[in-house]
Amino acid sequence: MTVYVLHFDPPYLHAGHYIGYTPDETAERRVREHTECLSAGSPLVKAAVAAGCKVTLAHEFPLAGRDFEAWLKSRRDTPRWCSCCGNGARKTPDPGKIPEAFRNKKRTYPSSDAEAA
Repeated sequence: MTVYVLHFDPPYLHAGHYIGYTPDETAERRVREHTECLSAGSPLVKAAVAAGCKVTLAHEFPLAGRDFEAWLKSRRDTPRWCSCCGNGARKTPDPGKIPEAFRNKKRTYPSSDAEAA
């Protein structure tokens, strides 16, 4: 599991970064999917590439899961974690410091049968 930060140069419209998750040990395969505009890539990254932005893998957080990805996105301070923005990339915070709302909770949704009833 890896959470990663992509840096766009120049920024694409409102976005200067993209935060993503992959179940792989490194983000290499996932970044390749994004930058080669494969169907599994993010629409935002595809649009940035199409607009001529250079996409750089700015930081990886190994062993970080989806809970950490959600927490990182909620903070809205991605440049703080981006080594390309002149800020030294930070280490993954202690999981105990991640708010409970973002810790590997199973999300359940009603089944289609329950909605019909």
